[in-house]
Amino acid sequence: MPAGPRGDVRALPPAFAAHARDFYAGDAVPAEPRAAATVLLLRDAADVGVEVFMIRRAATMVFAGGLYAFPGGRAEPSDVDIAATASRELEEETGVSSVELRAWSRWITPEFEPRRYDTWFYVAALPGGQEPANLGSEADRAIWCAPKDALDRFADMMLPPTAVTLADLAEHPSTASVLSAALSRDLAPILPRVVLDTDPPRMAIPGDADYPRPDGG
Repeated sequence: MPAGPRGDVRALPPAFAAHARDFYAGDAVPAEPRAAATVLLLRDAADVGVEVFMIRRAATMVFAGGLYAFPGGRAEPSDVDIAATASRELEEETGVSSVELRAWSRWITPEFEPRRYDTWFYVAALPGGQEPANLGSEADRAIWCAPKDALDRFADMMLPPTAVTLADLAEHPSTASVLSAALSRDLAPILPRVVLDTDPPRMAIPGDADYPRPDGG
């Protein structure tokens, strides 16, 4: 679900709104979310402040092909826990290892999507002496970017959790500030819900005034 027109991180593009309407009008059963993890690798840059490492997923990827994201992927049976998934995926996709992870948020894909994930977002400072490399076949571009710049340039090429996370990061002046804030983050699962009676339709998250409850209230 890329962000909608004009960079509105909550707007739902027309094709996905139609998909949601079809799902809720029928009797489809939501897919079971698969465990996954992603890592926001951070560094500080002069005159910019905190920067985050982002990849553009290859257009051939079945899930989120062509969209900007953070390194990450599905949990494997060999992973001890979800933090191990995050560390493994980061090293596989960037070559960066031995990071100190701090949980930032947890997002669950909306019910109407056929591929669903229960994804933990972690933040980590880039270790000294290391640089991301070895992107492999899953990404065709990689950039360091200030969160606000990433939103200004690519908001219509990312999933809403990515955009919302970048908006959160944009409030912090440094990596240290982000890591400190992670210690008091609310890690309750975030399940976005679609609001179809707005123009354009949008995704709402817990805390929004228009976040619909499962009972329709």
